[in-house]
Amino acid sequence: MLSQLNPNQGRSTLDFKREIKMPSPREQIGPGQFQVLGANLQIVIDGFGSFTLIANKILLEEGLGADDGTGAVKFGAGAWYPLERWLTALERIGNEFGHVLLFQSGMTTPKNAVFPPTVTDIHSALKCIDVAYHMNHAVRGESMFSPHTGEMREGIGHYTYSHTPGKNLVTMESTTPYPCDFDRGIIIAMAQRFQPTATILHDATKPCRKRGGGSCAYHVAWK
Repeated sequence: MLSQLNPNQGRSTLDFKREIKMPSPREQIGPGQFQVLGANLQIVIDGFGSFTLIANKILLEEGLGADDGTGAVKFGAGAWYPLERWLTALERIGNEFGHVLLFQSGMTTPKNAVFPPTVTDIHSALKCIDVAYHMNHAVRGESMFSPHTGEMREGIGHYTYSHTPGKNLVTMESTTPYPCDFDRGIIIAMAQRFQPTATILHDATKPCRKRGGGSCAYHVAWK
């Protein structure tokens, strides 16, 4: 069912949603409340290739990391950095140098990741993105996922997995505050680690964070 009727007004809930401007994932991030792990940031920065120095300049201007004396930014691997500033830096990089650079940087993270023994195929790889995402983020300095208890804390969105039965097709939906192209890069790189023929397509019928939506949906297919 696409919508349900409001018994009081005789109007669908979809009509009301159109009248209310829902906050984007970015707008829901409270300044100073959430952090991102330095090791994760360093991997991403390494993915900017020939644009690294330009990206470093933006990061330093946003108060992230430390200049190593050559203009390059270095992060403490185990240190937490403000998520709001990191998102602002990514937004600036995308706006000033193109979204292809964000896609390329997103692809870097899974390529350099060490997978747990439970990740053995494309399905388990895509399913584990959400756990890895929460492990690399914190709320008030505490990791948002505990591998010991399995507890996951809320507040920064999710990557959800849905497999179409009988087909080599998975739909991933992201409600994170990260740029669409950045997430697209992470998802396809994760998929191609186990299925090199995997391709990714943004679902044009669904919302997109580039257009102010609160989520993006991607179809991952392989031979």
